[in-house]
Amino acid sequence: MAGAPTGFFGKLAAQRPLLATTVLALGLTALCVVGVRRSAAAENASLVVSLIRNAFFVVGVPLTLAAVMPRRPLNRGLFIILVFIVSGALAASAQRALPMPAFLAPPPMLMTISAAGLFAFLTALAPFMQGTVRLGVLAPLAAILGAAGGAGYLALEGLLGSPAAATAVAVALTIGGTTGLNVAADFSKNFAKGAASQQSAAAACHAVIAPTVFAIFAAGAMMVVQTLNTNFGAVEWPVLWGGVSVSVLAASAALVAVTGSLSLERASEQVAVDENRRREWFAHAWRPLRRILPATTALAATAIAGVFVVIAAFDVGLGAPVNFLLFYVIIFGAAAVTFVSLRTSLLIVAMLLASALLADYFYAVFGVTPPSLTDRFTALTLTAIALSQLTVSWRNAGEVWRNARDIAQNAMADGLHRFLAAIGIGTTSLIAVAQSFAWEGGFMAAAYFAATGVISLILAPVMMIAMSAKTGRY
Repeated sequence: MAGAPTGFFGKLAAQRPLLATTVLALGLTALCVVGVRRSAAAENASLVVSLIRNAFFVVGVPLTLAAVMPRRPLNRGLFIILVFIVSGALAASAQRALPMPAFLAPPPMLMTISAAGLFAFLTALAPFMQGTVRLGVLAPLAAILGAAGGAGYLALEGLLGSPAAATAVAVALTIGGTTGLNVAADFSKNFAKGAASQQSAAAACHAVIAPTVFAIFAAGAMMVVQTLNTNFGAVEWPVLWGGVSVSVLAASAALVAVTGSLSLERASEQVAVDENRRREWFAHAWRPLRRILPATTALAATAIAGVFVVIAAFDVGLGAPVNFLLFYVIIFGAAAVTFVSLRTSLLIVAMLLASALLADYFYAVFGVTPPSLTDRFTALTLTAIALSQLTVSWRNAGEVWRNARDIAQNAMADGLHRFLAAIGIGTTSLIAVAQSFAWEGGFMAAAYFAATGVISLILAPVMMIAMSAKTGRY
């Protein structure tokens, strides 16, 4: 572990944590305030305040509560009960079923349900995720600050009221939160291998740069196809640059804040214990799937899934094939450049395409109206970002002497909690932004993102084993 690369940005954030974090936080705050004050639209101030409030309540509060959850079973149970009692009271007061003081306006019931749902999601997966959530508790807060700064920039450019602003902010929130939790996950892994806190934080920051850059490229791909669709085949460059800038600011804020906080933390051996217990818990939970999924079975299952994808493609088709093709090409190129692996690029695009077509097919079978093209691209962008957490772990786990099932198990052990965190943060971010921007399609995009995420989760281990399989090594 002594030779783990730290890179320039890792050293900067880990060795000058207070300076880097303070300068970035002040800059983002100033950008938000100046952008809103100098914008022409008077409603931009209330829009940004609503964004910060809703994102903090729906994303920040559940993650913070999950991070401070007691370790003792009795205290943990009482804490969970108390959280759900308060959530129920807030939901009831939103429906005027429970009186509240006049100065305390309850949040909309959907916001409370979303926040409680994210907390329940994190609580159910606490043995697998709580260590990362504890270490990365600043991730959603830094992402919100970065997204607010990005919203100020959009307001300054007169883009905050555009249809693309909501999608850009939702994707940025997800990128920021996922980036921060990625740093925490890599910090835990490095610390468990024996590195000191500062070195672990610097190495974690350096390791997370590649998936973060891919996420920013994915956000750019989304803005390209959206502007092509809404601007009659021409790329609207100010909108593209504005959307990418929001993602860059949110990712930078989370990257610096979480790295800096972890470099200052006096981590105890409990961090290593939590990481080892997490891997042990996953190995035990994975054992039944490993037993029933040898390489031959995975190859057959992949072929069957391919048949269903072809059927879905013929039955449902694509509404805008040129736009979808361009989107997948950019995603493939971004993965190839950032991860330096064609197999990783193929795996991301294959799972993304399969999950999109199968989700559309299920929508058609159950007679559910699918989201609009813009909302689908937003959801698919978030799915690509979530899948990158798995596929980069699969790339890193690929070693010649390991068999296919070992590679898939190591990849899932390292990347599954990151993938699940991206799913939870992305879904709730879409809901929070949809409420703030009065973006009705955001709720449909959240449902579509959840559907593609579940399908991707089912396909991931099968396709990982199938693509890792070599002749005679089952």
